[in-house]
Amino acid sequence: MIFGYPVSEQQLSILNLFGFNGQISLGILRLLSLILLIVAIKIWKEILSDLKVKNIGWYSVVTLVISPLMLVLVLVYPLICLKILIFTLFLYKGLDNKFYLVVLGLILILFNVNILGNNPAIFNKIDLQDAQLEVTKRISSEDSVRNSIYLPLTVRRATYNKIFISYKQIVGEILPFFDFESIFFAEINPLEQKSIVIFYWPEILLFVLGLYFLVNLNNKKLNNSLLIMIGLAWIDFVFSEGAVFKRLVLVTIPISVIISLGLYNLYLGAKKISLVMIIFILFGWINSIYDLSVRGDYWLDNRPLAFEFWYKEIGKLDLNKFDKIQISSLVGDAKPYCYFYLGKVCDNKKFEFNSFNLSKEKEKGVLYAGFAGEFVGDKFKNDIDSNWDKNPIVNIIAKKTLRDTIAYKYGNDIGVGIVK
Repeated sequence: MIFGYPVSEQQLSILNLFGFNGQISLGILRLLSLILLIVAIKIWKEILSDLKVKNIGWYSVVTLVISPLMLVLVLVYPLICLKILIFTLFLYKGLDNKFYLVVLGLILILFNVNILGNNPAIFNKIDLQDAQLEVTKRISSEDSVRNSIYLPLTVRRATYNKIFISYKQIVGEILPFFDFESIFFAEINPLEQKSIVIFYWPEILLFVLGLYFLVNLNNKKLNNSLLIMIGLAWIDFVFSEGAVFKRLVLVTIPISVIISLGLYNLYLGAKKISLVMIIFILFGWINSIYDLSVRGDYWLDNRPLAFEFWYKEIGKLDLNKFDKIQISSLVGDAKPYCYFYLGKVCDNKKFEFNSFNLSKEKEKGVLYAGFAGEFVGDKFKNDIDSNWDKNPIVNIIAKKTLRDTIAYKYGNDIGVGIVK
């Protein structure tokens, strides 16, 4: 399924910017994303050659290439592929130049905010907005306790003040960067968070081993370079938002070097053990690629799947029969997706891109596409009746069940229907 995954919001924004639509344009964009990553990896190999780390370059490249994260970036996130290329290009040009590194840090922040449209939470922590709200909430909560212990406001201010709370919140934004669970254990994440496998769990053993050899290598240039890369990746993480695998993408580059050091030195000292480790990693790679191919909806955002279903079903119908066609906007702007799947027909005034509630108001002669809760009324606990499609008011002509709840209170089923 991953190779047939529908157009993502990020891809759609690029295609719309240049006035392109359709599957052929999407295929070309994905090819360009692949080229960006290939160029970035080639530059990365050159950087490692300059650092004079014997035989580590190819190990690092292979470690990155077999990561499922790279496949997902090519198929879904072209702008992140571009960010990786910018990152490696600046490292190649000025890894020893402080000015270049400062500029790169600023570019990463601007790229996240202006190009990716992120609104990093760290901004609210720095300007004390969130801290002020939390201080007020905590003091109000204490004042409302029936059997409270009285303390003068000045004493409480010593602990509940904007500076202290802001410090706590900023640390809370920084610490998730050291998220080894998401980096190495996404395959078996006990939190079942929606993420992508970055590295396979056996590679954490190589990572620890690589750290040991890195310390004993006495290669100051390599050590300093890795610290700089991790520092820049940390800046990128802190000044970004969204799924953790997208925020951690740059740190995979220096980590791949440490893993490669571990594998290379293990191979020199214990070939049989290193071969067993390679077999485990290859098994993880095959398993992850297979899992992505059959369960793309488990790993990836389900919103594009909803838009794809609606528009493909609408495209099968004679639209001249309907006075109005209304598509739900509960999970994002439906209009750009309309242009991608149906083309200029979406300019027709009969198309309307808004949420609806047929349990309260309905129009005859209208084709509706939306969530089950929009057809029969939303439910606070998201417990939409499984027989929602047998509605006496609406004739449901097509329906589908999504794996994820992407519109809480409206159920996991989506459909296309006509008011009887």
